Amino acid sequence: MENMGSAIEQLMEKVLVIVGKCPECNGPMRKWKNTNPDGSERCAPVCTECGYKEMINRNNKRIEEMAQDAKQSDAINRLKNSSIIANDSIWSQDFSNYKITDDEVKQANYQAKAWISRVISDWNKQKKLDEEVKKRKEKNVKKIPTLHAILTGKPGAGKTHLSMAMIHKIMSDSNYQISCSIVSYQELYEQLKFVIGDPIAKKEIQGTLMTEIKKSDFVVIDDLGAELGRMEENNKATEFNVSILTGLAEARVNKATVYTTNLSSKQLKSAYGERVFSRMLNNTGGNEVITFETTKDKRRNSI
Repeated sequence: MENMGSAIEQLMEKVLVIVGKCPECNGPMRKWKNTNPDGSERCAPVCTECGYKEMINRNNKRIEEMAQDAKQSDAINRLKNSSIIANDSIWSQDFSNYKITDDEVKQANYQAKAWISRVISDWNKQKKLDEEVKKRKEKNVKKIPTLHAILTGKPGAGKTHLSMAMIHKIMSDSNYQISCSIVSYQELYEQLKFVIGDPIAKKEIQGTLMTEIKKSDFVVIDDLGAELGRMEENNKATEFNVSILTGLAEARVNKATVYTTNLSSKQLKSAYGERVFSRMLNNTGGNEVITFETTKDKRRNSI
């Protein structure tokens, strides 16, 4: 038996070369000395002591990478399919290209990242609670209060960019488990106004949209107030407009939502009513607000 073992060792030394140590047993990892005609390896290194194959590890890693890529792709496709936007360029806006131009923008950036942490934390808590309730086969599920906030200030301050950056960060930091959408309110309003005379089309668009918005874990309602045109102190939204915004706010009662607007809190209340404004913030007392007062117009100044 010893002679047989020695003969095998001698044979292996002739055709195989040691290239490292096995990650499982610390034994020698060997590969063929000779390569294929095209220069490629005949196979991945093999541990001749425990039979561990590096190829299996590589394949498993590749499968995991493919699964992660598919999950990311699905999440991004859902984001785009469940959103209504006016400009495709916003998809590339994230924290990597969000310019910190002054202390106000720096503080807004800091606050937005704190909101991101809260959204992810609240989502994880709700998920855990839902699973516990499901195990106990209970019907009534407690809803954990989550973020309802407003980004307000001058046009061009970077409110849409910051909110889009939040979406990208929330998706990536949650490993693409948290679903997101962004809705240009003016674009939505124009689409619904266009079909106002067609009850069937209106019901289909509004119903489908609200369903998707309700499903999304995090939604940005962008550029609220732009549909009103130039804002004066006594500008009032139409009843139709208020009904759309009320529907959005009610659909988002238990889901994280951020509104961006050029209007002040006073103007929002004047235009849409105190009741709608309260629903937008979900009775949080109006504390979750980022206001841009001094930041220059980044679009005009090419920042």
